[in-house]
Order: sequence, then structure tokens, then C-alpha cells
Amino acid sequence: MQTIKELLYKTAHRNKKSIKQLADETGISDNYLYRACLPVDESGVKYPLDKLVPLMKAANDYSILSHIANICGFILVKIPVFKAKKGEAIDIYDDYQEVTANALASLKAFFKEPSKSNKDSVDEALMKVLEESQTAKKYCEKYYSRTPELF
Repeated sequence: MQTIKELLYKTAHRNKKSIKQLADETGISDNYLYRACLPVDESGVKYPLDKLVPLMKAANDYSILSHIANICGFILVKIPVFKAKKGEAIDIYDDYQEVTANALASLKAFFKEPSKSNKDSVDEALMKVLEESQTAKKYCEKYYSRTPELF
């Protein structure tokens, strides 16, 4: 499991945007950002907590947030954004069924042969089930809100 410092390094230094771009978007100097996000704490510079959310948004990398949630016993799932499409109820059902079936197949493979790669596959497949669960929940809320109650 990676540390928060390692994830901070990955977010800032292994990103599509440059350190200068991220610094501009987060409101701190590029030199400070570079030094505060080094993988080893040699510089003594601490990353300011109030700049963490702007950094994650600018980098579009929420692995730090996911890590913090995980070590606190929570699971982080992004709330989906809906775009209306024809036949979306069937699509929601089919997508949920597909990811659930994939998760079951991953679980079966893991219990048949417990290995690191099979465990990683299970983790990924179960996370997709959680994400699709949120999608289905959001769709049901949207569908219910436009359906008038008769009683």
C-alpha cells in the first residue's frame, strides 16, 4: 500500500500537466509544489492541507482521497453524471448485470487460485460494481422524481 506522500508525488509529478500548470491552478509557487511533493521527505517542506483539494482537481487524480477514505474504513465512489439517452433504463440494467457477472467471475478465479493479480482483479471488479450501484441509484432517483405519486 502506498503512503500519502508517495501518492502526493504521483499526483504532482506523474501527471499530464506540468508542475508549473498545477502550481498556477492551485495557487502556490511551482518551486514549493515541486519540493513539497517529493517522494522522500528530504526537503522538510510540508504540503499545505488546504491546497490538497485544488491539487487533486487540477490533476484530476483523486488517489489521495481514495487512500484516506480507505485507511479510515470508507470506500470512495464518484457520483455519476447523467446524460439522457433513449432506452437508458435497459442500459442501466445491462451495465449493472455485466459488472456484477464480471465481479463474480473474478471472485471465482481468486478462490480457485489466490494470487496477487487475481486479488487485484477482484478489487477492481468489486469497485466497478460499487460505481455501477451509484449509477443505478442516481438513475432511480432521477426516474422517481419525474414520476408523480398517485397516493
